[in-house]
Amino acid sequence: MWRIFAAAGEILVHRGHLYVPLLRDPDIHREIQTPVFWSQLNEKSSDSLTPSPPPVILSRQHKLFIQAVTASSLVDNYARIFPAAYEDRRRALREQFSLTADFYGVNLDPHLVTIVFHILPHFLRRQGFRKPRRLEEGEVLDLIRERVPVPYHFEQEARSFLDTRPLEEALRRLETASVEAPPPPEGMVPAATLQVWWEEALTARMLAAERGRLAREIEDRERWADAHERRLAVLLWLATKGSLELDGFGFSRLKKPPGYRIYKRTGPYVLQDYYRRLYFFPDCRVAITTMGRLRPVVVDHYKHPFLRRHGPGQQICMGPENQNLFFSAKNAIRVLEEGINTLLYSYDTRRRRGYHRLDVLPGMMRLVDFEDYRIPPDHPLLVSGQVDVKNRTT
Repeated sequence: MWRIFAAAGEILVHRGHLYVPLLRDPDIHREIQTPVFWSQLNEKSSDSLTPSPPPVILSRQHKLFIQAVTASSLVDNYARIFPAAYEDRRRALREQFSLTADFYGVNLDPHLVTIVFHILPHFLRRQGFRKPRRLEEGEVLDLIRERVPVPYHFEQEARSFLDTRPLEEALRRLETASVEAPPPPEGMVPAATLQVWWEEALTARMLAAERGRLAREIEDRERWADAHERRLAVLLWLATKGSLELDGFGFSRLKKPPGYRIYKRTGPYVLQDYYRRLYFFPDCRVAITTMGRLRPVVVDHYKHPFLRRHGPGQQICMGPENQNLFFSAKNAIRVLEEGINTLLYSYDTRRRRGYHRLDVLPGMMRLVDFEDYRIPPDHPLLVSGQVDVKNRTT
């Protein structure tokens, strides 16, 4: 359909739909000659309050035309079908309205805000704060700054970030341009005229998107206007760096697909088998991502009875109750904790549920071996209390 603009002659447009000439092969010719075909085509709805849909076939200038696509879909789907060409047009539009300067600064990703202010405090060890109380945003940033050095130049960026005057001036320039898409023409329209309409409608759509983006950016920065520059510097540093780890909780930005990996360390722990023999499991990062359904996985090379093999990126074997949860602060905390609890506490020494068992009877084939994890009861880490047996009660 995009080649239609390069076609010579006229294009039929009716009630926002584009029609193309109907091919006249013998079968189609015989079908349209029957009275039944035309009676079904011209049949109208009995409900007078409901407008009838545009006809599938129209007759103009002794020719038959068949409905193809809506004119608006040529605008709606352009960015999706031709992303590179759309970005070129968008770049040219921003140059036309002097929007090429770096007005947007550091992107305050909504996922990052959720992670820092709603998930991180749940896992943070806080001296001087009562745990049931939810920390304010400023307190979270203060805690991060106390433990992690933030480069000084981010305080300068914070001052620039809080200055919304360049964005307000850009928004005023955009307000002088029309952002209302004109309606598509009607009737037999020259292809060049239809292309002019499409250019105007696409430009109006892009201008509206830029205006909305600038307005949201101004609103976001005004939200931080009362924040201390040193606190905002922490958030801008996190947005630039894209990663952090505190008290065994961490996150890191992913490139493809875009999003974040969020993880919590289990710390070293000990499990026992049916014969009360002990197995030392090293520290492990249990992670989820902000894209799609939440699935707890181990980040690093790891083996465990609830993992299929000995390798990185394995999904933890859990129950079906969390199979359809999507990213939110509440769901992320829930899935992370249940993934960790599965590794630490869910191995039953009697039922031995999971992909593997710690103890293997003679003659049984062992896919994953845990003998190298075996430790004696008087191991220094156990005696000192640095690690404990997590499934002793089972």
